[in-house]
Amino acid sequence: MRARFHVVTVRHPNGERLPILLDGDRQPIAWINSYVIRRLRPRLAVSSLVKTLFVLGYVWQWAETDAFPLEARLVSGEGLTPDEIVSRVYPWLRRNFRIAGEVRKLVVSPGTVVFRLNVVLRCVAWHLECAMATMPAGSQQIVDARERLAVIRRSFATAARTRLPTASHAAPLTEMQLQRLLQVCHPDSCENPWKRPYRERNFLIVLILATLGIRRGELLKLRVSDCLLSRAIPEVRVERSPDDPADPRMHEPQVKTESRHLPCDVSLARYLNEYICKIRRLMPGASRCPFLLLSRTGQPMSLVRVNGLIDQIAHVNPEFSDLHPHCLRSTCATRFREAARRNGVDEERIDKDMMYFFGWRSADSVTPYIEAAIRREACEIGLSYQAMLFGRVAARSDA
Repeated sequence: MRARFHVVTVRHPNGERLPILLDGDRQPIAWINSYVIRRLRPRLAVSSLVKTLFVLGYVWQWAETDAFPLEARLVSGEGLTPDEIVSRVYPWLRRNFRIAGEVRKLVVSPGTVVFRLNVVLRCVAWHLECAMATMPAGSQQIVDARERLAVIRRSFATAARTRLPTASHAAPLTEMQLQRLLQVCHPDSCENPWKRPYRERNFLIVLILATLGIRRGELLKLRVSDCLLSRAIPEVRVERSPDDPADPRMHEPQVKTESRHLPCDVSLARYLNEYICKIRRLMPGASRCPFLLLSRTGQPMSLVRVNGLIDQIAHVNPEFSDLHPHCLRSTCATRFREAARRNGVDEERIDKDMMYFFGWRSADSVTPYIEAAIRREACEIGLSYQAMLFGRVAARSDA
């Protein structure tokens, strides 16, 4: 019988959220939780820790099902053999562990397999390094353990070596699609998919995502005090605040990018002011909650609810069947780049400006968001060249 595990998130009084892995009897699996707390917790968000724990839960499940002494192997520094990695761990991690009806895929995508293998490798390597730290300095034991670790890394790399498809990024909307979306979502539109009391709030959500290009988590972490609307140029402040004690949500939205101040057009500032002063204040408990966007119960909105209201757009308007909140971030990034090019800003300066506006730490983060714009520009240049070429050919034939 397959062993069971649970991933639960504990919320401490100071606001810190800590995911932990439990076995079927709801007892902590110490050697995995120790790795997560000591190695990963200082640098990963809660959502990333949850994904990691599910993968480590799968490999723990394999060890329990096959009666394999995985914990003892890792704690002792012995590790895994290449054959165990390639013929036992790899096939197990390829399985689809989700049960969704009678018919389901037996294996997951190659990208998911690679992610799982990398998660397990990092955990194995950390335990072996901890074991080496307890060995006598300069001993042959450390030399042997280092050699085993090198072999383990190569074995995981061999198992993960597969040709992966290019990751697809959320596609930006065209200018016509964006205008159509705003038209559909306007509170007075007869095509609006939402109930009357929530139309202004939901329209504001779409408007903020499209104009400021922030993530869902950043949107839901906005406070009323972050809307600096009385300034000469109105601003919205995006602030990092992990493990916020004022946030009652167990699955706390995260600001994954850098803190920043984003300028607001007067039209957006007017919508924000209207919502804060007239709509939000009528919600139950609004005066006690600092967050900008509230549910009908007066609690801060959840990530699932944002996805749900976007899905409602597609349900009523099938033309937006592929719409996702991140599409609006990609749309904003694409339009931002186009506006900068029209203003004569050079490419290096554009990248730096985009890094600030969207909160990225590296210029590499810019690329996925502007691929559509680059493809469109490349197509325009290619067609221009072809038109010029065929124009010359036509001119010669006429001569």
